[in-house]
Amino acid sequence: MRIHVALAGLFGLLATPELSAGNEVPAWLTDGPRTDEAAIALDVPLQVFANQLHVDVVINGKPRRFLFDTGSPSMMDSALAAELGLAVVDRRQSRDSYGAIVESDIVQADLTLGGTTFRKVPVFVAPFPKVPKCLIDGVLGSEILPLCAWQIDVPGGALRCNTDANALAHVATAKKMPLHGFGYPHAPFLDIGLAKNASSKALFDTGSPEYLTISPEDLVGAQRNKGVGKTIAGTGSIGGSMGGRAPAKEQLLVQLKDMAIGPVSLGRVGALRRDSAPSLIGSSILQHFIVTLDSRHSTAYFDPVREGPYARPSFGFALDLGEAVTVSMIWKGSPADQAGLRVGNVLTSINGQPADPSCEGIRRAMQAMTDKDVMEIEWEGGAARLARNRRILD
Repeated sequence: MRIHVALAGLFGLLATPELSAGNEVPAWLTDGPRTDEAAIALDVPLQVFANQLHVDVVINGKPRRFLFDTGSPSMMDSALAAELGLAVVDRRQSRDSYGAIVESDIVQADLTLGGTTFRKVPVFVAPFPKVPKCLIDGVLGSEILPLCAWQIDVPGGALRCNTDANALAHVATAKKMPLHGFGYPHAPFLDIGLAKNASSKALFDTGSPEYLTISPEDLVGAQRNKGVGKTIAGTGSIGGSMGGRAPAKEQLLVQLKDMAIGPVSLGRVGALRRDSAPSLIGSSILQHFIVTLDSRHSTAYFDPVREGPYARPSFGFALDLGEAVTVSMIWKGSPADQAGLRVGNVLTSINGQPADPSCEGIRRAMQAMTDKDVMEIEWEGGAARLARNRRILD
């Protein structure tokens, strides 16, 4: 899970755990998840908050707010796992979004979505940092993708799952493309074109809020093939994770001049550079396409609903919500940079309300940074009224 630019990757706290090598396959990898129904047809409300996809998952008869994240295994805060009395079946080392090693327990849970119960779902358990605990109880991850065809309809506010992909709307009219899987946790990969003679595969990651987060290797390939246009540099830390805050360093935002996802040509796309492979197609693309992932038949469908531009608008800074609300990153030449905001500034007010790292303050900050076109901020030593740059890479 990752959020950047607006909130410095505050959801970059739970990355995909890597299973250590071993001769024995643990039972939790093979005896779940599964369902009792031979055929599944569910349609549940999908809520979008700060470009993250939330659904209600029922556990022990009580609804819980989960993030729907195709780029992550299922996860749960340790306090919730203890409350539910879930037995630990294994313990593994995981690697977070920025490379830090995190120890995670593994439990098996029955998770009910829209009346369908997914039994013995492997769930990685660790103490959630403050930010996600204020917003979600857990993560519904990619282990469940092979059980049916999943349709993500952000414009319609719905998440659908059907054992017959052809029974879903928005499939017959969609562009069809190969969907690749590479074992547990069955994360979905798509073919992408980065330039005329540069192609790769990218993880379709609904936990990332970007259009594209590009790996160093893919960026080099796009540059060599003259596929990169305007670039914007930044400085500071782009996010935090289970293992702590990402180091402050130079950041880069680039314009890909002619990107494609499978047969779908997008043209110009804004991409944030990341430190490692793979590249990630994020949830911003869901503003433009209703996407159906049919892992069992290795097929994805993109049904267009809105044209570009495919670049995230930005005020030009990121926040760290720790002991205080602090500026963690600045894009050069952005509205925030021109207003004199600097890395390390402590915000005291956002849109006339106190800037504080309480749960209420976190939600207010996220809404101001992602949902509004204008924001008024005060910090120790300054104040500014910022207008979002909607064509940051033009």
